Amino acid sequence: MPSLLLAAAQEHASISSQLAPVGTLTAALVAAAVALYLNARGRKNAERDRRRTLYSEAYRVALEWCEGIYRVRRRPQDGSGDADLVRHFHEMQERIAYYEGWLAMESPQLGRAYKRFLREVMDEARSLIQDAWSHLGCPPTEQTNPDDQAPALNEAKGRFLLDVREHSSRWFWVRGRLRERERKEARAQKHESQQPKEQGS
Repeated sequence: MPSLLLAAAQEHASISSQLAPVGTLTAALVAAAVALYLNARGRKNAERDRRRTLYSEAYRVALEWCEGIYRVRRRPQDGSGDADLVRHFHEMQERIAYYEGWLAMESPQLGRAYKRFLREVMDEARSLIQDAWSHLGCPPTEQTNPDDQAPALNEAKGRFLLDVREHSSRWFWVRGRLRERERKEARAQKHESQQPKEQGS
């Protein structure tokens, strides 16, 4: 009996010694897989944060054009700040062009959405800026004119933010909504452009 127990103990020790490298290798593979997963997840989160910063900055820069309306309305009446205002608008235009190009490289679809948003912002602000230049500036210590109009951009802002949310979604069917909406708009524009030709014929 003792010999049988000794033989069993030796066999168990032999099996354990054979399995030990396998267990060590398994643990190393699991640790490596976890490290790769965490590294990939960290890169993905960093990329998501980078894009979120890019989109928010592009959005803010576009709306700076509307802030220029109030700068013109509050400019000094002696004309001393006119040159600075003109330079400010030139700098805004440069920043807008920078983000417009960057977004187009990130995503052609989102680039087109941003271009449409810029067009809506500038169309809405253009007449207000021209009107502000045609009047004397209001000193900062005085109250604003209650008749001064503000740019109506709620719909334009809502559309662009929706485009960004759908483009940034992790779900492919949500991202597809932006593509489908863009196709519908392209078809509608094509239809509108063909109407004058059809009427003329």
